[in-house]
Amino acid sequence: MRALRLILLVLGLSPLALAATPQTFLTLNSQPGDRIGQGMLQTFTPADGAFVVIPTAYGGGVQLSFNTPDFSTYWNLEFDPISGHKLVRGEYEGAQSFGNTLTNPVIDISGDSRSCDPVTGRFLVSDIAFNTDGSVARLAIDFEQHCPGATAALYGTVRYNSTVSAIPRLGIGSATAFKGNVGINTTTVILSLCLPSTQVVTAHYTTEDGSGVAGTDYVSTAGTVQFQPGITSQAITIPIVGDRLARGNKTFKVKLAVSNGAPIGAGTGQIRILDPNASMTAALMSSQPGDYIGQGQLYRFTAEDGFLALHIVPIVLNVSFAFHAGGWQANFEGPNGAKLVKDVYSNAQSPLQPGAPLLDVSGDGRGCDTSTGSFVINKITYNPSGNVGSFSADFEQHCEEFTPALFGSIRINSTLQQFSVSDAVVNTSGSPSAVFTVTLNPASTQTVSVNFSTLDGTAFAGTDYQATSQTATFLPGDLAHTISVPLLSPPTGQKKFYGQLSAPNGFQIWISQGSASF
Repeated sequence: MRALRLILLVLGLSPLALAATPQTFLTLNSQPGDRIGQGMLQTFTPADGAFVVIPTAYGGGVQLSFNTPDFSTYWNLEFDPISGHKLVRGEYEGAQSFGNTLTNPVIDISGDSRSCDPVTGRFLVSDIAFNTDGSVARLAIDFEQHCPGATAALYGTVRYNSTVSAIPRLGIGSATAFKGNVGINTTTVILSLCLPSTQVVTAHYTTEDGSGVAGTDYVSTAGTVQFQPGITSQAITIPIVGDRLARGNKTFKVKLAVSNGAPIGAGTGQIRILDPNASMTAALMSSQPGDYIGQGQLYRFTAEDGFLALHIVPIVLNVSFAFHAGGWQANFEGPNGAKLVKDVYSNAQSPLQPGAPLLDVSGDGRGCDTSTGSFVINKITYNPSGNVGSFSADFEQHCEEFTPALFGSIRINSTLQQFSVSDAVVNTSGSPSAVFTVTLNPASTQTVSVNFSTLDGTAFAGTDYQATSQTATFLPGDLAHTISVPLLSPPTGQKKFYGQLSAPNGFQIWISQGSASF
C-alpha cells in the first residue's frame, strides 16, 4: 500500500484516488499565473470545513461551496449544462461563466475573494445522482478553468459521496454542426483529459451512424490523437456534407475506441447536424458597425443553443421571442394592438406610438431608449387556443434614430432564407488556388449581397495566399458564386486560412466561415 501511495505521489495524484468507499473532497491544482488559485495545490475534506452541494436554483446544474469554520478559506463552484438541459454524465466542452453565455455550458469557480469574468473551460461529469427530493446524492466532476486571456489553468476535482477516483480520464465532447447548401463544411470536436497527465496518452476515435449517415450527411472519419504530458485537449475535424434538400436535422456519434495511458471517462460524443433548409426555430442577426444593440456582430441562435419561446400578451396582443438565459428579446406588435398577420409593417417605433407598429429588440443588457424601423411578417399561424404555432419575421431596427442598423430574422417552426460559404476546393495544377463557394438558399426575387474576405490561420496573406475581399451579389434567381483565392506557396498539408462572410444585405448568414487547407 505504501509503495502504491508513493507511485501516486510521483504521478501527481492524491492518495484519495485509491478511494473504494464514498469520498467527499475538493482538490485545487492551480498553475503559476492563474488568478483564482494563485499556484496553489491543496485538497480540502470534511475534516477541514463544511461542504454544501445543491442543485442550481433554475434547475439543470449543481453548485458546491466549501468553507473553513472561520471562513478564512472559502470556495464556490458552479457547473451547468446548456440552458434547457439537465446535467448528466459526460464531457462538457466550451464552458463559460454564466453571465457571458447563451449557448454554452457554464463553469464558474471562485474563492478567497478572487474571481474573474468571463472565464472559459471544460469539465467532465463522471458521476451524478439526485435524491427523490431533488437534492444531490452523488457527484464527481473534474474541471479546467481559465481567466480571460490566460494560458495558466485552474484544474480541480470535486467528489461528493462518490467512489470515482481522482485520475486523468479521457473524454469526448458533443458538438453542433451546421449543414451548408453545397460541398463540405467541417465541424470541430474536442477530445480532452479531465486532468493533466505526467505520461503520454493516446486515444483512437471513430464515427458511427445515427440518423445521420456517412456519405450522405457526413464523411466517415477515424484517427488517433496523442496527448503529451501536460496537454489536456486536442481538436479533430469531421466533414459535414452540404445540399439544398430539406432533410431535417440529423445526428451521429464520435466514439473513443481504444486508449493508452488513461481510462476513458466519457467515450461518446453526439454530433447534431442542423439543416437550414428545413423548418427550424432560430434567430439570426447582423449588426452594422455603430449599432448599439448588436455592437457590429453576427449572431446565430438556434433551439439547440437555448430556450426559444413565443409569448402572447393577452391585454396588448404581440409576439416576442426570448432566450431562457435572458440575453435577447424581441417584441413585435401591430398598430393599435391589431392582431399580427402576414404583412409589411413600416414606421415601427419604440416606445409604442398611436397608430404605429411596435418593434423593440434588446440583448446582452443593451436596449434602446427609442428606436425606429420596420418588420415583415412572412408567416404566422395561431393554434385554436390563440397561441402562435409558427412564425417567420424579418426586421430592421435603428437605435436612437442613428443610421447603423440591426437586421434580423426570427423563425419558429418555419424555413429560413440564408447565405452560407463552403470549405474551399484547392486546385494545385496550373495557377494554384483555393475556390470558395458562397451560396444562397432559396433564390431571391430581388438583388441581395454579402461580403467575402480572407482571414489568416496557419497560412498568411502575402506569403502563402493572396488576400481577397469582394462582394458577392446575387441577382434574382442566383444560387451560388465561386470566389478563387490565389495560392502563393506550395502545399504542405499544414497550412490553413479562412473565407469569412459579413455584412449581409437581404438575407441572414447561416455559415459565416469556410476553411482552405493546403
